[in-house]
Amino acid sequence: MEELPATALGVKLNDGVILAAERRLSYGGFVLSRAAKKVFKIGRFGIAGAGIMGDIQTLTRVMNVEIKYYEMYNNKPISVKAAAKLLSVILYQYKWTPFISELLFGGIDEEGPKLFVLDPIGSLIEDSYAAVGSGARVAIGVLEAEYDPNMSLDKGKEVVLKALKAAIERDVTSGDGIDILMIKRDNTSAEDFIKSF
Repeated sequence: MEELPATALGVKLNDGVILAAERRLSYGGFVLSRAAKKVFKIGRFGIAGAGIMGDIQTLTRVMNVEIKYYEMYNNKPISVKAAAKLLSVILYQYKWTPFISELLFGGIDEEGPKLFVLDPIGSLIEDSYAAVGSGARVAIGVLEAEYDPNMSLDKGKEVVLKALKAAIERDVTSGDGIDILMIKRDNTSAEDFIKSF
């Protein structure tokens, strides 16, 4: 499978999870949009992705409904791992006509911050930091050199911005700004929002 156009990345820190993506939406050699949203907040969780925008948006809407249904039916909050497994099952159900997307899913629960990487058919890998999409190889190099789980969220944001800016400089299908979602350990309410740079 060829690389999906876009760059998204995530890091898990002691104090929270950061998900980020650039904004360029391209198809072949054309830039279709300079304001595509590739980072989404779903309650206490976040999704960032690379691939076909319609697929990422659809999966975000499906997960929003499924998480609410689970929590109403079981009368308790869903864990990050259980929510990520739910997303994995949804992706696997469509393995014959897959969603063309690589996803990062993160959040915080009683066990602390967690980050998961998913491919189009639902492979689920828990990691401390990850990058997906066509600029991932460049971004992961910066993350590997500078990642420290003990750094503050502000320092983590600086590293994430540096990694995405490096990918944007070297990948023609990435660019036009950066969206960052920071989910803090001490505040996972709706006050968290996506900031643009």
